[in-house]
Amino acid sequence: MSLSLWRNPKMKLKIAVAMRKLLMVVILTVFAQAASAQETATTNPACPDANVFSKVFTQICWDCFLDSLNILGIGKKPAGASNKVLACTCQDELGVPEFGTPMGFWSPTKINEVVTLPWCSPSLGGVKLQNSITGMGINQGGGQSSGGQTAQAFYQYHYFSYPIMAMLGMMLLPDCSDGFVDMDLLYISEIDPLWNNDLLALVLNPEAVIFANPAAMAWCAADCVQTTADDQREEAYGCAGCDGSLYPLTGNIYPQPDAVAGSSLITQRVLASLHRKGLAHKTIGDEAMCKPEFFPTIPRSQYRFSMLYPVPEATKGPDKATSIPFIGSPADAEDVKQNSADNDAGSVGDQAEVFEDCCHPMGMSTARWCTPVGGRTRPGKDMAFVYLIWNYRNCCLRSY
Repeated sequence: MSLSLWRNPKMKLKIAVAMRKLLMVVILTVFAQAASAQETATTNPACPDANVFSKVFTQICWDCFLDSLNILGIGKKPAGASNKVLACTCQDELGVPEFGTPMGFWSPTKINEVVTLPWCSPSLGGVKLQNSITGMGINQGGGQSSGGQTAQAFYQYHYFSYPIMAMLGMMLLPDCSDGFVDMDLLYISEIDPLWNNDLLALVLNPEAVIFANPAAMAWCAADCVQTTADDQREEAYGCAGCDGSLYPLTGNIYPQPDAVAGSSLITQRVLASLHRKGLAHKTIGDEAMCKPEFFPTIPRSQYRFSMLYPVPEATKGPDKATSIPFIGSPADAEDVKQNSADNDAGSVGDQAEVFEDCCHPMGMSTARWCTPVGGRTRPGKDMAFVYLIWNYRNCCLRSY
C-alpha cells in the first residue's frame, strides 16, 4: 500500500471503522464464549453443583441440633450415650482432676459426596479436582438392570470436614470440639488402592469373611428392623441396616436395592473404613467425655445422615408446609413426568409412615425417609449424592 493512501482522510476513516468492527467482533466472541462456559459449568449434568455454600440455612436440618441438647442428663440421647447427670471429671495435662458439666448434642461435622464420575466434587461447586476418568463408577439403578440381571454399582467418594456451627460462630466450646474449624478435604477414594479391590480390602478388614455371609445377613435383618424403628444398637457394628451389606469396605455394591440406598451404604462404609484406619474417632459414651477415643469399629448410634443433594432432607417433613422441590426444568416434559406424584420411584403409598426428623439413623429403610416424599432422586439421571453427617458428641464442660 502506497504512502499516499495513508495520507488520504477517507482511507483513514475506512480503516478506523474496519478496525472498530473487528474489535467489536472479538469482544462479542469473548463474551459469548465466557457465557457459554458459565452456562456449561452451571448446568453440567455429569458433575452438578450441590449448592453447599449458597443454601446453608435451607439445606441443613437445624432441628436435629435443637431437638437433641442434653444438659445435666436432661434431654433426648441415643443408645450408648453417657449416663452422667450432675457432674463429670477430666484430668488436665498434669493429671489434676477438673470438674465440669456433662453435655451431649448432635452436631453436623462432615460431608460425604458419593459420585460415579471420578474427581467430581458437587460440594465444591461441581468442579473436577483432576482431569481424569480413571476409576469410572457405574450405577445400574436398583432391582433388575436393563439386561435382566441384578443391578450393581461402583462409586467413588470424597470426605470433607464441615464444622458449619464453628464456621458460623455457633456453640464454640473447646471441650466439645473435634479440632476442625473450617471445611477441608480429608479423604478421597480415587487414590486409595483398597477402594476398588475387594480382596485387597481384606488386609485391613479380615472380619469381612465373618460378616459377608448368609448367616450374618440373617442377623443384620433384625438390625434393619430396629434401625427403621429408630432404635440403633452398638452391638450391630457389622451391619448396615436396610442399605445392604457393610462389607466389603469398598465401592462395589452387589446387589444394589436402589441408588439412594446404595449411596447411603457407601457413606456407612466410608465411616467404618475410617474408624478402622484410625482417622475417625468415637465421641459417644462415658469414655469419650474428655476426648474422642480411637475405636476400630463403627459406633452406629453415634451417626445420623441428612441428604443435601439431589433433594435436601430438610425441604420436606410431615410437620412442615414446604413442598418437594422441582428437580430439573419445568419446560422439559420428561422432567415434569419424573417429578409427578404418580411417578414416585419406589413409592409405597399411604402404608409407609414418614420419618418425622430430617436427619435419619444410618441404615434406616428408604421407605420411611425417601420414597414416601418422592424418592429424592430422578431414576437414571442423578448420579451424585451428598450427605451431611451428624455426629453425637458427649463432652464435659469444665469449670476453669
